[in-house]
Amino acid sequence: MNAKYLIPPFVIFGTVFLLAAGELISGTSPSFVAMMSVTLFCIAITYNLLGGLGTFSGILFCTLALRTIVISQFAKVLLFEAADKNLEVPQLSIAVYMTFFFSAMVGIFVCGPIRFKLPRPLEPETDSQRNLLYNLSFWVGLVARFFLLFASTASNAEGQAQTLKSIGLAFSGLLLFSLILAVDERIKSTNGQHSFSRKAFFPWFAMMAFGYLDDTRSGILLPSLAYVATCFIRGYRFKTRHYLTTALGLVLFLSIISPFELYIRGSLAETTFKDRLYNATHIWETTPNWATVKAFTDSTAASESNRESYFSRPGTGVFSRLSLIRADSNMFSACANGYHYGWTTIKLDVSRNIPKFIDKNKSDQGSSAFTGRVTGLNADTVENSFIVLSVIGDAFGGFGWWGIVIFPFVFIPVCFILVDSMFDIRQPWGTVALGLYLAGFAESTMGWYFALIVRNPIMILVLSYLVATIVRMIPMRGDKAVSHPRLRMPSVPVKPDLV
Repeated sequence: MNAKYLIPPFVIFGTVFLLAAGELISGTSPSFVAMMSVTLFCIAITYNLLGGLGTFSGILFCTLALRTIVISQFAKVLLFEAADKNLEVPQLSIAVYMTFFFSAMVGIFVCGPIRFKLPRPLEPETDSQRNLLYNLSFWVGLVARFFLLFASTASNAEGQAQTLKSIGLAFSGLLLFSLILAVDERIKSTNGQHSFSRKAFFPWFAMMAFGYLDDTRSGILLPSLAYVATCFIRGYRFKTRHYLTTALGLVLFLSIISPFELYIRGSLAETTFKDRLYNATHIWETTPNWATVKAFTDSTAASESNRESYFSRPGTGVFSRLSLIRADSNMFSACANGYHYGWTTIKLDVSRNIPKFIDKNKSDQGSSAFTGRVTGLNADTVENSFIVLSVIGDAFGGFGWWGIVIFPFVFIPVCFILVDSMFDIRQPWGTVALGLYLAGFAESTMGWYFALIVRNPIMILVLSYLVATIVRMIPMRGDKAVSHPRLRMPSVPVKPDLV
């Protein structure tokens, strides 16, 4: 790994010192600041131990750390707000975070060098195979994504709808695979001069459209994030126009797309397939003035500010959405007096990930509704909700301090060893795996982590072998090995700094 992906010791000490000083000036209690500083030191050391952004595990850990505590603490200083404000139990919250990341650091230090010889996905071997794989993946993934959307909006979950949902879940990842294949091919065929093409545009646009129909802001962002991640991992040199386009895209997303998605969510939720398509397209003909959209989003943010917002200033909803510490604090408060729900969420989420043909009586309800009721954010009469929290909050809610120590010490390293042993993120299927893991890694509960360890590797292996076998059975002329031009690829140092 190139040293620039690791954090030098003087940067770690300097950043933590400045952040601590900023929080003290903002009125944060010294004990909170002290434990926050220890937590960030543990995060930085663990990040370097994993190899930074050049490894699968390093990227996953970085996502978890950013979403739980890093973004929130920097945002608090920038907004000049006390970091222990708007938390149910601030001292307990930061103590739990410090213990979790310290246990993860020790576990990764002990188990980090371990690697297993595991089967890897089948990657394209020739340019002809890659072109055929692109076409097969795009069309199969597109149809599967339609099936998944139709099944998710069906009035009943049995019979044909359930079959379509299973097919959609199994093959919808091929649409992401086709996008990564197209970007990978463009970079290699132009020797790193270009990264986007018409072949990349079609899956990119289709994924954005499905994200809009699903009414998920993360779904709209996913194809753009997948494009950036594919370029970054392959050492593509971004140009000035890329940075300008990214900045413009973020401004448009935060100021227009995100508020508009919140506004139309009510008209798309709980609708049939035909009604959702009609509402999603018809709303453009009857779009209200922007003052109405803004008033609706402001009222939504105000209604959530009581126990869901970590920041006091108006217009900081995005920061709150990226700061899971507030949601975790609600769970810490609910379970501070000794109540713990044990294996309940694990059973719910593991059962949800079991295929229907194995368990026909399985429940499609995950743990979100249950944890929402535990924290008091979800009414007992609501069957499901979109309340999220990190695995830290779930581990404490389930098993208390034992969960905060054992889970990061054992299961986090196991997950990282598995992904680093099976996937090469510089290969197309490795990048797809990274995208599938990142989709909900920071917001995953303990049960979802168990599912990620088992379900995702099996699904990716089966899918890669299936499409590769089909492609290799088709005779092709003029095959040549997939080209690998010299790009600025990261190299692994012998002894990276631990801090």
